[in-house]
Amino acid sequence: MPNDFEQLLKDLFDEPLNRLSQFSSEQSQRIQTRLQDFIREAVKEELAKLHAEVTDLRTRVAELEKERVEGAADAV
Repeated sequence: MPNDFEQLLKDLFDEPLNRLSQFSSEQSQRIQTRLQDFIREAVKEELAKLHAEVTDLRTRVAELEKERVEGAADAV
């Protein structure tokens, strides 16, 4: 039975089973590489957004601290 299946694949694709398996493995590797690249870029974008948010929050905290100090100085 396995020989019949292998022969059918060879007849259909004009390639032996081991060559088809190799092709499938190569395609899987390419897809995995592209997916990793996509994920890497998505993480970079998210980190850039988070960095911008942290910078904005630091600026706002510094401004609030400045206002607090000025308010305390005015109260004295």
